[in-house]
Amino acid sequence: MRDIQILQETLTNHYPTIHKKRLQSLLLATESALGGADLTLTKLGRSLNTFTAAKHAIKRVDRLLGNTRLHREKEDIYKWNARLIAGANPCPVILLDWSDVREQLRFMTLRASIALDGRAVTLYEQAFEYAQYNSPKTHQYFLGKLQEILPPSATPIIISDAGFRNTWFRQVQSKGWFWLGRVRGDVSIKMTQSDWQSNKTLYPDATSKPHSLGQCQLARRSPLTCNGYVVKQQKAQRHSRTGQKHTASRLFAKNANEPWLLVTNIPTETLNAVQICRLYAKRMQIEEAFRDLKSTAYGLALRHNRTHHNRRLLSESANNFCLSGLSEILITQLSSHSSCCFLIA
Repeated sequence: MRDIQILQETLTNHYPTIHKKRLQSLLLATESALGGADLTLTKLGRSLNTFTAAKHAIKRVDRLLGNTRLHREKEDIYKWNARLIAGANPCPVILLDWSDVREQLRFMTLRASIALDGRAVTLYEQAFEYAQYNSPKTHQYFLGKLQEILPPSATPIIISDAGFRNTWFRQVQSKGWFWLGRVRGDVSIKMTQSDWQSNKTLYPDATSKPHSLGQCQLARRSPLTCNGYVVKQQKAQRHSRTGQKHTASRLFAKNANEPWLLVTNIPTETLNAVQICRLYAKRMQIEEAFRDLKSTAYGLALRHNRTHHNRRLLSESANNFCLSGLSEILITQLSSHSSCCFLIA
């Protein structure tokens, strides 16, 4: 594949310190994944474009996925990717969320993706043990790594879901960045010239037209000054009755009908209420990207991975994420090239 050769030459020129054989094995595995192989050791090995026997190709992928040095070198690849897709944008929109590495295993991944042409392209991600899930220490460490990877001139807008609270917002703000999040559950909020009230008292008056609450204080115990917005999303016009008897269907329906209460430190003179709500709507793109990674029907089928050893799983997950990230880069570049060819034609 010509695109694989171009990618290998580019990475070799930008980062000559990356081991050439290791990079070659990584790109061969990337080509295998793009060719339709699941993101598992044996299927990547069997689909490897080499002239060796299958057992040798599988062993090659085994050494690659368990390689701790690649785990360190992948940050150079992330830096190159960040400069490629965010270098010309002084204020990139970055979507950030947690996801489980694989169901029924106590390992999580924290991913930062950039919203690009309707798809979320991974900037950086890292696997953590469940004990580190959603902790301020983990968030601070991840933000530090993300700051190293992004171009120095970038001032991103970090968009996160309702699982991230005031401590997270303060950590993002301390970097000099903008943040945008959603408030759910039962949280106290205080608007200018009014008393503290529950966020749920704002829901009955919400309409499909985004409404600005102005400057407000979020959370009574440790108030955070922010700008608030509330909007009720219109119902999706779906007609399929598939899955209506699922045990979680009522919960999903309730979540979908609940209005959005959005908070941000973006100045009101920079973006209005409509623009803020449209910006937050991009957050769904990272959920689609997680589906692309794990789905057996529509993606790379990480769900089929059967590694159980803790240290091996962390190393293999990190290298798998690097491999899937390279696949995303190639797909993005190919789609951009196809769009340009279509416009020229």
